[in-house]
Amino acid sequence: MTARVAEIVVDGTALFLDKRFDYLIPPGMDVTPGVRVVVPMRESVRSGIVWAVKASAEAGQLRPIARVVDRDPVLTPHQMRMAEWLCDRYAATLPEAVSAILPGAFRVRARKVLVAAPEASIPDDVRALPLFRFIAECEPEWRDIRARSKADERKAREFLRAGFVREDLRVDEAVGEKRQAYLVARAPAEELRREGERRSRRAPRQSDLLLQLAACRELIWDRRAHPPSSVAPLVEAGLVEVAERRVSRDGDRGEEEPWPELTPYQAAAVRALAEMSRHGHGVALLHGVTGSGKTEVYLHLIRAAIEQDGQALVLVPEIALTPQLVRRFQRRFGGKVAVLHSGLSLGERREEWTRVLAGEASVVIGARSAVFAPMRRLRLVVIDEEHEPSYKQEDAPHYDAREVALWRAREAGALVVLGSATPSLASMYRVERGEARLVSLPVRANGKPLPPVDVIDMREELRAGNRSIFSRRLAEELERTVAQGMQAILFLNRRGFAHAALCRACGHGMECPRCDIHLTVHRRSHGHVLICHYCGHEEPLIRRCPACGEEALVPYGLGTEQVEHHLLREWPNLRVLRMDFDTTRRKGALESIIERFQRGEADVLVGTQMIAKGLDFPRVRLVGVVAADAMLTLPDYRANERAFQLLTQVAGRAGRADTDGMTLIQTYQPGHRAIEAARSHDYRMFYEREREGRAFFRYPPFCELAVFLASHTEERLAHGAAARFERELERSPSAGNLTILPAGPSGIRRIDNVYRYQVVIKYAAWQDVKEDVVRAYRLVKEKMNRLGGSAALDVNAQRIG
Repeated sequence: MTARVAEIVVDGTALFLDKRFDYLIPPGMDVTPGVRVVVPMRESVRSGIVWAVKASAEAGQLRPIARVVDRDPVLTPHQMRMAEWLCDRYAATLPEAVSAILPGAFRVRARKVLVAAPEASIPDDVRALPLFRFIAECEPEWRDIRARSKADERKAREFLRAGFVREDLRVDEAVGEKRQAYLVARAPAEELRREGERRSRRAPRQSDLLLQLAACRELIWDRRAHPPSSVAPLVEAGLVEVAERRVSRDGDRGEEEPWPELTPYQAAAVRALAEMSRHGHGVALLHGVTGSGKTEVYLHLIRAAIEQDGQALVLVPEIALTPQLVRRFQRRFGGKVAVLHSGLSLGERREEWTRVLAGEASVVIGARSAVFAPMRRLRLVVIDEEHEPSYKQEDAPHYDAREVALWRAREAGALVVLGSATPSLASMYRVERGEARLVSLPVRANGKPLPPVDVIDMREELRAGNRSIFSRRLAEELERTVAQGMQAILFLNRRGFAHAALCRACGHGMECPRCDIHLTVHRRSHGHVLICHYCGHEEPLIRRCPACGEEALVPYGLGTEQVEHHLLREWPNLRVLRMDFDTTRRKGALESIIERFQRGEADVLVGTQMIAKGLDFPRVRLVGVVAADAMLTLPDYRANERAFQLLTQVAGRAGRADTDGMTLIQTYQPGHRAIEAARSHDYRMFYEREREGRAFFRYPPFCELAVFLASHTEERLAHGAAARFERELERSPSAGNLTILPAGPSGIRRIDNVYRYQVVIKYAAWQDVKEDVVRAYRLVKEKMNRLGGSAALDVNAQRIG
């Protein structure tokens, strides 16, 4: 006899779960692909996603699905194909891919628990046993029973056979769907009015409700005005019905923003991109200088997509950019805008995801993970600040949101617009190869020239006797800016008070006891402390050096806290805000800092790279880069590119409205090519020179990198796993297509007492080497899992170490 069978992807990280499991669909159970279910596995239960439904004549030995969680699918067929593509592209398991796509708000925890049978059926001597009382009061899982003792496990199974206890299934969602109760009229208005008048004396609350429903037919149920005791008789009489509906945010449009007249360059860009969109899928690189009005181009393209009943996806690199952008989009598109990023609570994220899934949102704005939004009518994808490395996911699966967006757009026949003032080498190389069209916005929207960038040689400052962290020119311009009632931004891409604590007598540096990294100095109200930015270790900063005993331990190097400290020491009346990881980790803090600075409640904003990304502050006259050299000495093949991008982007924060602006870059390397290109606003010069070096040394975009990382608390095992991966590749059929860098310590050898060893490989095309690389990876990963360690493979890696 043929039965219905579901192929299910079960949640979990173990490699044995990387397949579809067959389960019997019980008669009468409604199961469709994309819904969440709970299934038995061994002695426990697990949640999963139905991937396919099929007919089978050999279903007799299959275990049945225990429970269906959803009425409607939470994953679309497009998203399920995307999960399979993630596995192919990034060597992810199918459960990892599903976990990346579906927000944590949809996580399900399923448990098989023991519960006591009704007391009447339990003998007194059994009820008095400590184990039975434990089961009756705690409703434990089997593992909780085993933790007590093997004897208790045997006894609990006796209880089960005797019927004193039974197994029950508990299914808990991370957060439930937010629903609103409504009171709905079920009788004609005239009948409700008559009944309301009849009850006016003996039941005034019932009367009031009936008269209201006669007028408006339905109300949100306010239980204080209409308690359940008043509503229940009306429901029993068939006059009123209680209905539950999902709550949907309308979106605060605020003050409606007019559609301004486009500049000639903006209008030309919109025409060119709209023409591409009409022809279906395409990729465009919108290279617009800072302040050129790229967002206005995006808005016009989105309006056109919505007018054709399409949807638009807008990705931004950081949630720091989201609040400003969302407000602007809501003033144009109102409740059609949905927001998805990690800064939302689980409930907020679920609510927004559900709105998109229901087709209520035409525009989705968000950071990296928003690329997975369940959009069915996608016509436009915008990737703003496309050069930013934060589009790459650091944890498994190591997806690149830009690549995922390109795949989605190709599947949907949508246009992709990559926007940046400093395009990545990869995107410009894509233009060179004819895989993308270049569209330019070469001038600012306000018609003003780009602000001048002056480079200050800090060696000259030292020779002149200036030992302050601020050059004389920066100090003068800062005072002039504040005196004019304008604002300044000071940029330093390093948080904390100082980079390290070093002994002036012997040179000893204070390192983390659990990581191979210097501790960072932070300023607290009670003094300085040393903090590890990797494992969180914290200890007070003392003057006595533990190595030589001298009272010579001092902070060394600059951080944003120290910049803020020096500002307030030299200009006590200055109003200063600081924006870095430490000041923005609390929910809402980031938006608060941005809004306060925008309202003019501070004269100076000190910050790390998050202030360089797309924020628009019209009153900023001065931008100061306090120490550009910190970005130029990183052991990373992309260091020059990142330095040029950050310098150009932060310089672009100045003079964005009617104010003339300027940027001052303080450095000990004034002749460095990244600084020279940023000073002259010459992207083309930088691109040509950097491209030449990348091609010579064969680094991306002229190849692709993958990094294998083995981690273990025993160094020899971590090193051995990396060496084994290297050997497996060297003897594989793909060895001739691979450049294999020998196994060695990662950039930080030890983090939180876990040793890390890596192997870096280069290759021209992933499809040519994928089979052998993944085979070697899985072989070593399985062995490391058994040894209590871990292994990870980052395909298309953006950094080494």
